[in-house]
Amino acid sequence: MNQSELKSKAGFYVSQVIILSMLIWFAFKIWGGESVQTPSTIGCFFTMSYYSIDGWLWYWVASRHQDFMSSFYTGTAGCRFLLALIICAIYYMIVGSSAMLTFLMVFFTYYLVLMIHHSIIFVRISNRL
Repeated sequence: MNQSELKSKAGFYVSQVIILSMLIWFAFKIWGGESVQTPSTIGCFFTMSYYSIDGWLWYWVASRHQDFMSSFYTGTAGCRFLLALIICAIYYMIVGSSAMLTFLMVFFTYYLVLMIHHSIIFVRISNRL
């Protein structure tokens, strides 16, 4: 793939992430109660910001250092997990244990859905590199 194709794939991935995050957020907004609004907003912000950066970093690595793609995928998985743990710890320090179960269930929904999306998209794209 040339650079313009890689850039369009990265842009397509980022736009899919934003749309998917907003769909999950709207679902929680419509069907969720008041207690899930803050965790849903935090989850939406986390997924949109992290995966947008991840998409553009993927473009940079794929266009310049294709031999480092497996290291890139391993690094992003570890970084994603570490950032999710940090966010959970910060939320726990702010609200305490009373609202943690709700937060974890909502945040895990964002984390799991976008992790599956990330895996499917990049397996398809990497097979074509």
